[in-house]
Amino acid sequence: MSASPIQPSRSAAAVFTPLRQRGLVEEISARVEAAVDTGLLIAGQRLPNEAELAAALGVSVVTTREALARLRARDVVVTTRGRNGGSFIADGARGSLDRARERLRRLTKVELSDIGLHYEAIGSTAARVAARRASATDLVGIRSFLRTESDDPADWRLVDSEFVLEVAAVARTARLTRALLELQAEIGTIALLPYVNRDFREQSVISRESVAAAIESHDADAADRAMRGLIAIVVDDLLIQRAEYA
Repeated sequence: MSASPIQPSRSAAAVFTPLRQRGLVEEISARVEAAVDTGLLIAGQRLPNEAELAAALGVSVVTTREALARLRARDVVVTTRGRNGGSFIADGARGSLDRARERLRRLTKVELSDIGLHYEAIGSTAARVAARRASATDLVGIRSFLRTESDDPADWRLVDSEFVLEVAAVARTARLTRALLELQAEIGTIALLPYVNRDFREQSVISRESVAAAIESHDADAADRAMRGLIAIVVDDLLIQRAEYA
């Protein structure tokens, strides 16, 4: 397991922002599980300690302790003792292609299309706002998530998740970022499936470049269209794969 803490990317940091008022233990658990499902938190990654986590989330240490216990019971987190101990994302928490295909089989075409439309609506709004607010420094962050040299579909799925969340972070709206994180969690491991195909990977790079270029040009309409296009190619590919199970 890695002893290094969570990397300070703004998109991953969205996991550890103050909570809304529902069952706090369940919300912490759900947020961490969502981040694992979307690839923002990976197997072996170390979580902040209880005090740091409580401060980041705006809750008590007792609440974070209960949430970590729940995550351990669900085999999402393991905790070790000792000098290099702490709470880590469990090795078995990583999504697999077999699990992704099984989940895709359980979704109807209508459900998948509905999720895609919702994702497009939120993602395109984030891109539109980002185009108005982005600085040169922001563009460096966005462009760092255009592609990966890895051949692992999980790494490509992570690039896609990080890119969209980074755009939302540039838009500087916590609500949109949380909404996107929740939608990515709802899509979950099935987002791995398009990235098995190398041609699709390159198509996604072109789409992300279009979003980045529109934001850099401060063209809100173009950013809106480009982000809708990026999300649509993922959903369309999933719909094609889903049709094979009919």
